[in-house]
Amino acid sequence: MTSTSSTGMAERNISAAFNFLAQIVDDPTILDTIPDRANIVFIPRDDPEAAAENIQLGVSIVRSGSDVYFRHIETVGDPD
Repeated sequence: MTSTSSTGMAERNISAAFNFLAQIVDDPTILDTIPDRANIVFIPRDDPEAAAENIQLGVSIVRSGSDVYFRHIETVGDPD
């Protein structure tokens, strides 16, 4: 895949978010590592294309003056 559609990207990030929530259920202390009011940006370990796009998103958020917390995460299921 050479380009990610916005729908495909949204599905990838939703999958990552559900995986992250499952991790929080297993270990609620994860929340202690996230700064208050920071935007969480997922960096999928197994999806370099989504990782690159999310890093760009995080950088644009930082440039707008907001805090960002980057989190490496495994995605769940097939990203397509």
